[in-house]
Amino acid sequence: MRKLIELTEEQWFDTFKPIPNHIDDNASFHDGEQGYMFETYGHELSFVRSQEPNRIWTYIDGDNGSTFIVQGIGIVNRIGYFVTTVPFDDRKDYQIQISDADLYECENCGEMWEDEVAALHYDRFEDLQKCVGCATMEEIQELEEMEGQDLGKMGS
Repeated sequence: MRKLIELTEEQWFDTFKPIPNHIDDNASFHDGEQGYMFETYGHELSFVRSQEPNRIWTYIDGDNGSTFIVQGIGIVNRIGYFVTTVPFDDRKDYQIQISDADLYECENCGEMWEDEVAALHYDRFEDLQKCVGCATMEEIQELEEMEGQDLGKMGS
């Protein structure tokens, strides 16, 4: 049985040093300067597959609504891929929890909510990367307008 190593997102970034996505300027997992996630198709997938296997990581949906980064190139429940400059030890299993469906932490102020309130905050405010208490009125109005447009598209 392999040893399970659990890391925070920050620990994982600091330890394994993912490379920026040089193919897509709008890649996910953006740090304000560049995005790090590679897509699961096209040129980005071809690039990922051309890398050393012990430098490829998969961003996945967990069974309970949480999301994780795990080592290796996975197919089931995949959201995207990462390539790191530092290889992982293939004698160990790694799990990096990115989100928890039952817990929401505001990236701006650090306040935390659990259960249904967490799901509400995550669903509505994840793009802002802040909670309703930190969001400006303009940001909330923009979210409401975007949701209204999405609802309008469903009816057509």
